[in-house]
Amino acid sequence: MPTALRAALVQALHALPRATPGTWDASTMLKLRTCAALGAALARTRSRGAHDADVARVVVATYAYLVDALVAAARTLHESHLYWQSIKFSTYRAGVLWLQTLPHRLATWPRERGALGAMASVADVQRAAHTTSARLQRAQESMARTLGMVALAWHARDREAPLADQALRLCQAAQDALAPGDESDAAAPESLVEEARALLDAVAEHEASVSQLMRACGPPRTLTRVWPLLLAYPLVSWALVRGLYVHGASLRAQAASVCDAVHGLVVHWVYEPVLRLFDTLRAGRAERAQLVRVESLAANEQSLERMVTSLGRDKLRLDDAALAALETRTRTGDLTPVMELYESAIRAPLRALLSGTLVRPVLIQVQKAKVDLETVLSGIEWVLRSQELLIGAMGIAPALALVYAIIVGVRRGVGALLDRSTQRVRRTQQAQLDAWEALRRIDVLCGGAAPGATAYGRLLLDVSTLGASFEALLRSGERAVAQRLWLEVQADMAQLESASATWAQRHAVVARMWRSWGRFLAW
Repeated sequence: MPTALRAALVQALHALPRATPGTWDASTMLKLRTCAALGAALARTRSRGAHDADVARVVVATYAYLVDALVAAARTLHESHLYWQSIKFSTYRAGVLWLQTLPHRLATWPRERGALGAMASVADVQRAAHTTSARLQRAQESMARTLGMVALAWHARDREAPLADQALRLCQAAQDALAPGDESDAAAPESLVEEARALLDAVAEHEASVSQLMRACGPPRTLTRVWPLLLAYPLVSWALVRGLYVHGASLRAQAASVCDAVHGLVVHWVYEPVLRLFDTLRAGRAERAQLVRVESLAANEQSLERMVTSLGRDKLRLDDAALAALETRTRTGDLTPVMELYESAIRAPLRALLSGTLVRPVLIQVQKAKVDLETVLSGIEWVLRSQELLIGAMGIAPALALVYAIIVGVRRGVGALLDRSTQRVRRTQQAQLDAWEALRRIDVLCGGAAPGATAYGRLLLDVSTLGASFEALLRSGERAVAQRLWLEVQADMAQLESASATWAQRHAVVARMWRSWGRFLAW
């Protein structure tokens, strides 16, 4: 029910005097909805002065029930209209419906020559869907006109008139809305009790007509829609069980092969390389050295220093200070004194060789070359080890991507089987689409609607759809935020359905709603 109209009816119902002792409450009398039951209920009133208040309570409760019933019936008609529209524009859906209704058509063919009995092809199904859809659309327009007349009569009542006069006029207006063009009720108004009794009869007749229309134009029954599946499930299950029994060994072998492949991918290509990367990050430079040990390089450097110091003491006759300076220069790689001694000895190589002056510089240079070679190898090793993390990460990346794809695929498959998240997303999208369509229809209606009960009734129906969709969308969010947003939505909808607002004012409200809620309704 539209929010503002509901609030007005509830407020008016609560403002009436309490029911007389012995009188049934309004909801009980409303459920009976027959002349005899109403007469018996009203006959049990004990106070004549409270009689009008009791009948007015029945009338207001009937209005509340009628508005709810009209909105619910219009929504059911709209859903049925969408169903037949999908049949009309989809050959596949029309073929499914043709199969679903095949037993009924075969059973009714000898007796009937009507639309359903004459359906012999998918094209016939689509033509019948077009006819049914047009009939439902006309019924929706009639429902909107009835709702508009009832709502306008409620808003236009004279609140200063006596309670009995208000209830009498409301009864007459509701009967005119439910039975348009009926000249039998054009006589002088009867008593309030008789008018209330006639109103309840009109509501009952309207409900019966809607039920008859839905039986003729509604979607097929559940059993009609599911019987092909009920027939196919045993056959498919039998075929699957037989296939598993016949090819069970081969399928088990293939499943084991797939499991081994996945296990090898996860363990040997992801888990173990990741552990090695962690070891690389955890290990220091000393722990990673493998080609050249730090101790070996240090020993060779110390040996070189001792050889140079010994040469300086024996051949160059250096004192302690000079030897310390020579040792320091050797650590930095400066062997100038040794090279000078080598150069002087090479001038007379034979004599220097016999005296040993040439051999020791040559051996020192060999030791120096050995130290330089170990230093170079240590540097190369450090460069390689520094790139080990990058190389390992590049090797793991394809395997990680493949494992991620497998996990996503399995998760989506499980989600599709459980169908919880999928259903939640579909419900959200459906609510967004319904709200967007309702707001768009209101926008079109406010932009070019002629004043009248039909246009106002269509507005109330769309506002009701908009409110239900917004409520469903806000229910999934945070409660405090949803309550604040819902208050703003209710304020906008109340301005839309206000009977005193002009269509231009409603159009401005719709423009504000597009600006405020447009992104929220993006489906």
